[in-house]
Amino acid sequence: MAAVAWGRCLPRVWLLRRTGPGCGRHYRAALCAELKHPLAIEEVASRPVRPHEVRVDVHFCGVNFADILVCRGQYQEKPQLPFTPGMEFSGTVLETGTDVSTVKEGDRVIGVSRFNGMAEECIIDHKTLWQIPEGVPLREAATLPVSYVTAILALEHRACTRPGETVLVTAAAGATGLAVIDVATNVLQAKVIAAAGSDEKCRLAMRKGAQSIVNYSQGSLKEAVRKLVGSDGVNVVIDAVGGDVFLEALRSLAWEGRIVVVGFAGGTIASVPANLLLLKNVSAMGLYWGRYKEQNFPVFSRILSSALQYCQQGRIQPHIGAVFKLEEVNDAFLHVIQRKSMGKLWQRPRKMCYVASEEKYRCPRVVACVRQQQQN
Repeated sequence: MAAVAWGRCLPRVWLLRRTGPGCGRHYRAALCAELKHPLAIEEVASRPVRPHEVRVDVHFCGVNFADILVCRGQYQEKPQLPFTPGMEFSGTVLETGTDVSTVKEGDRVIGVSRFNGMAEECIIDHKTLWQIPEGVPLREAATLPVSYVTAILALEHRACTRPGETVLVTAAAGATGLAVIDVATNVLQAKVIAAAGSDEKCRLAMRKGAQSIVNYSQGSLKEAVRKLVGSDGVNVVIDAVGGDVFLEALRSLAWEGRIVVVGFAGGTIASVPANLLLLKNVSAMGLYWGRYKEQNFPVFSRILSSALQYCQQGRIQPHIGAVFKLEEVNDAFLHVIQRKSMGKLWQRPRKMCYVASEEKYRCPRVVACVRQQQQN
């Protein structure tokens, strides 16, 4: 999975225009007015903040494949039309509600929103904002909520990865895959086998810290892993592909190994052969990032805070795949769908935006639909 954010240097006219809080101002936003159609950049009227809310001047917003799916009506959550996509962003606080004491005007923050981040400003509940530590750039901070929280949840919270264990990650050149490599190698001190679908993506995964690489477009993933680690297998698998890749990764597990499903980039959801779980006493589990935010917010918040700390300490190095202007949001979506992106991609509200490759959700049927839209 992958996305990047927007960053900008505002001309003075924008700074002057944005000095006064409240109504009467307008800002640009990417709007989905009709499902399965390209987004439009339109002027939107600002509204007053409620007591518990914060208005943020958005600098970077991640482009995740979930944003593409929600704009096609194919995501688990279905916002009411029209809406603005964008799940993760960074920026500076413009205004706070009367009940807010956790942040103040001028603070640098990252936020996790329900599809409203692809705009020049965003109003959000103060509970879903985190202050960015000194020394962490806004662009890098914006990569953390989706990709790195997913990686840490999968490796630490679900798989309980221990130092010295071997981790196999599929879709390794996507934003989530690269985050898994980064966290497993540099935080957890595990060994990583990175599996991807091209030599170029494998080389990127190796540069980002993987000890071994496998191009699963060239043969059996299971046999390639066996050559690397022998018949014992790997301790942990983080799978974002599904289908046959998931099944081969499952068969590559060691005794009491753990496999965590984080997505289905291949477009096929495999059935789990329960006998394989029994024979090696292995565990198969899932990870849905968004449910932690809703069902176990303390864990979500703690892990995002840890990601910020790791970034401040220099223990993780987010990879930025590409940057697009806000008005190029449809090009950014296509960039993700066509699997051109590696690492995180982002969008910038005024000047640029960056996009992330969301390998874990990609579906060939969606690719064809979006290509048709572009041609039309």
